Amino acid sequence: MKVEHPVTEMIVGQDLVEWQIRVANGENLPLTQEQVPLKGHAFEARIYAENVSRGFLPATGSLHYFSPVPISPTVRVETGVKEGDTVSMHYDPMIAKLVVWGENRSAALIKFKDCLLNFQVAGLPTNINFLHQLANHWAFEKGLVETHFIECFKEDLFIDPNGNIAAEIRAAAKLSAAFVAACICKMDHNTSKEKLQGGDNSLLLWYSDPPFRMHHSAKRVVELEWESELGEKSLELIKSSIIHLSKGTYLIEVEDDDSPAMELKITRLSRFKFIVEAAGLSIIVTLARYLKDNIHHIHIWHGQHHHQFKQPLTLYHSSDDAYENKPKFEMASRTKGGVLAPMAGLVVKVLVENGAKVEEGQPILVLEAMKMEHVVKSPRAGYIDGLHAVPGSQVFDSNILFVVKDE
Repeated sequence: MKVEHPVTEMIVGQDLVEWQIRVANGENLPLTQEQVPLKGHAFEARIYAENVSRGFLPATGSLHYFSPVPISPTVRVETGVKEGDTVSMHYDPMIAKLVVWGENRSAALIKFKDCLLNFQVAGLPTNINFLHQLANHWAFEKGLVETHFIECFKEDLFIDPNGNIAAEIRAAAKLSAAFVAACICKMDHNTSKEKLQGGDNSLLLWYSDPPFRMHHSAKRVVELEWESELGEKSLELIKSSIIHLSKGTYLIEVEDDDSPAMELKITRLSRFKFIVEAAGLSIIVTLARYLKDNIHHIHIWHGQHHHQFKQPLTLYHSSDDAYENKPKFEMASRTKGGVLAPMAGLVVKVLVENGAKVEEGQPILVLEAMKMEHVVKSPRAGYIDGLHAVPGSQVFDSNILFVVKDE
């Protein structure tokens, strides 16, 4: 049985695994080759936990939010995981197989793109955005596909941080940040109001919609770290100022953004779903938020967009007087010259010792995870310091492995 048998099953309308079991039981094949129907076209995508920007290295982590597309006679989702499960370094990092069928290639491709757009995973990096971008490439749409496709079109598939498209992506991220800020205000406001129910009713005045303030409107600043997909994964600060208007809406202005302030109305539909109304449009938004290492990790999906943000617990503050002395945002510091683990894994080889003089590109240690070995090299010439890993020790993604000090 070939690995990608679901594609065949979709276009022949047969259960090949059942056939295999029947044959193993001594029965004959249900159909001859001439009787096998061939109808339509099918695509399959393997949804993987991996860091696309790091050369598709496997990733580990928990599935804090897992919402695959609904299955139907023309859409299959084959998975062995559920929300809350962990993708570990000990096994293949595949999360699911997405298989779609259409009456022809064009119809199947439309469905394929839509399913990738609505396949939502939060908690660890995946290849979903990359697969969606690949499926939308003109050459893929025309069927001009071969084994060197990614290499041939890497300039289209991987974004130049300094290009025109990068500016559009930053603008889209700022819009998502504004939506996130408004949704957070709505959630926090409702939570505070619920906690006061049955208590001192006089305090409810401060959590009305909009919150009461003497001689001014309630205002709040929300600061988010955008996990940029521009080249090597990096963080960019996006600060939004939110004013509660008398109509129960929010006036949001994003710092360092040429766009005018937006008035947004937020309606919460369920735990993860919201309607954002802006400029006469109603936009369905999915927002997944989870806490890890005292940081809120936030994923937002709307339309064609999916963005990820981080928000340390002390990150946001009100502009009201009582909050003026709250800590301001500080970017996560990195040890100067530190080399980070590109993936979680086991150290299988350590090739140098602390204090060793190394050249640029010299191998320092070897990591192993998910049937792969990865050689970690020195990014520049210098002396190795802080190398504490030994063969058999476990490291996690972005742990500092060692520091390269100047000669």
